[in-house]
Amino acid sequence: MTDTTDYVRKPFTRMEDPYAGFEVPETWDNVQEFADWWLNSKMPIVFPKQAEVFLSDDATSVCLFRKGRFQVELYLIHPQPKVQVHEHPDVEVIKIRMGLVGRPVMSDVLHKGEAHGSGMRLEAETKGFPLIAIQHWLTREPTTIASIWKGPTAGPMHEDLIRRFTPDAYVIDGYADITTTSQQ
Repeated sequence: MTDTTDYVRKPFTRMEDPYAGFEVPETWDNVQEFADWWLNSKMPIVFPKQAEVFLSDDATSVCLFRKGRFQVELYLIHPQPKVQVHEHPDVEVIKIRMGLVGRPVMSDVLHKGEAHGSGMRLEAETKGFPLIAIQHWLTREPTTIASIWKGPTAGPMHEDLIRRFTPDAYVIDGYADITTTSQQ
């Protein structure tokens, strides 16, 4: 058994800023340009102030980097997720599937109005997997891409997350559309 007494007694110490002097552009023209910069910069992790962990029915996420309306989120996809066919209105996104044998795989840019997802449970994914979502939010400040949704939802926690960031969105049991309101 490991003695944790030393850990309990020692306080955390503030670290030096590992990115002191690191150059970050003011903006990028599109999500592909941002993705190229982030990847070529060795995937810097600079959490936003007051970073938040988001929990849904099929994933847990945190923002790894944000500048203006561009951000990178790390998703920990839970085992055997049901990846519904859905859209992320007003967000362009590139997904990078991590944790595979060999090199990670990157998607093409998912543009406004384009859907993705399998519509079925990924039974082979018994251990879950990490996914990087590189994003350009076109009309609002970034939060979590799981809240910008049009299509079948992952469950009640997901629906609560959507309502939190778009309170007037059309959300019913098993479906959400942030492009229309519940009053229509």
